[in-house]
Amino acid sequence: MKKAILTGILAGASILVAVTGSPVAAAPSAGGTDDSSQFAGTVSDIVDPAAETGIPRRWMRHVGDPAPSGYSHGYQWGAPSLTTPADAGVVTLEGTLDLIDAAAGDFGLIGLVDTATLAAGERGLNEGAYIYLTMSTANRAIVGLSDGRGAGGEYVQTFHTIDLTGTDRVLDVTFEIDADADPTTCATAAADVATAEGCLTLQIDDLTLLTDSYGSITNDAANGGQEFIAGGTLGWDGLASATAATGIDYDFTVSPTVVLEPQSKADCKKGGWEAFGFRNQGQCVSSVAKNQ
Repeated sequence: MKKAILTGILAGASILVAVTGSPVAAAPSAGGTDDSSQFAGTVSDIVDPAAETGIPRRWMRHVGDPAPSGYSHGYQWGAPSLTTPADAGVVTLEGTLDLIDAAAGDFGLIGLVDTATLAAGERGLNEGAYIYLTMSTANRAIVGLSDGRGAGGEYVQTFHTIDLTGTDRVLDVTFEIDADADPTTCATAAADVATAEGCLTLQIDDLTLLTDSYGSITNDAANGGQEFIAGGTLGWDGLASATAATGIDYDFTVSPTVVLEPQSKADCKKGGWEAFGFRNQGQCVSSVAKNQ
């Protein structure tokens, strides 16, 4: 798909958008590792109607449904929760960004948030690695790499500006998070290397490959300064001012991921069976009995 493009580096003091994150809980008990899982949805869509707090906002979707006790319904719970293993090395998201219904001003960060940070109840936005997407006009998308909001206020340093005019408005995307890569080979800015922990790559259609480093920005107490040491949790973040879902639809195959399994009959009760992908509570309880 041919597009008119402009590739640029965002100045450190520039702010493209204002974003809010959300502290959330750890995922349900995990079982083994699976080859892949499907991660699909719409940025800023309400997946948990009980999450309305009286203030128009759409939080990240990170924990299972129901969430562990003690976590506010100000944060969407979602079902099921999708996580990656602690020893993943390279995590790959491959699929599409569908912008057919996207409008000017739509924004989203889509990717992986540090599981240890979320489990500690800390704000997870700046402990993660994301695909950054904002619609600067109805037909112009800025798509790049982000690891949260930097000290200068920026969310993205390397990106493509894509003219969607005359296209099908669907982008083929491969996003990789490589914890084993040397950040000196991929960092956009030399100043980032001191706190960098790995590399990000983003392939969009047949455009030039984007690369950048990722690393701790804030709230690194939970993970000891090493993102994804306890794995990552898939989710998205949207504008705090959002009052409705965006037109940004995503559909990715993610590998590797952790298979969630109930560890007790209690995990299956009060709707807990849904977080594990069972058709009903009885099927969930039977699985627990079989594995004991």
